[in-house]
Amino acid sequence: MKPTRPGVLLAVGFLAAVLSWSGLRAWTATGSAEPLLLWRTTLTIALLAVAVFGLGWPVRQWVRGDRARRIDALRAARTAVLAKAACVAGALLSGLSTGFAVHYLPTLEIVARREQFLVALADLAVSVALLVAGLVVERYCRVPPEDDPGEGAERAGT
Repeated sequence: MKPTRPGVLLAVGFLAAVLSWSGLRAWTATGSAEPLLLWRTTLTIALLAVAVFGLGWPVRQWVRGDRARRIDALRAARTAVLAKAACVAGALLSGLSTGFAVHYLPTLEIVARREQFLVALADLAVSVALLVAGLVVERYCRVPPEDDPGEGAERAGT
């Protein structure tokens, strides 16, 4: 599995922001009520970020040499896949939250919209935390090479 490239995450986040902002504008232009942003969502995303980091920590410890607890290779691979998914989900949710925040920005004098703007900013913050947790745990799951490449070639030749 290749490491997640930051450029791809930026593109995903930007595309999600543009689509959410334009979709929200189109939705409200028809006279439909705006979807509400809830604090429960913020809490859920924050818990996901903590869970991703928590699941990656034992893998980090094992890779760094603390072999007190055995880590199954399948568990480490699943953790790496979870980290990659957290990166993409964090980028998508960051874009979505940014689109909502930009939508509410011109009307902050209205109390209800200001509250929705604050929820969008909080969602953005925890979404970035999820993205960062995914990138960090993905790095934790990298296993350093066991042998020097030149050393293996010498053994193969003899």
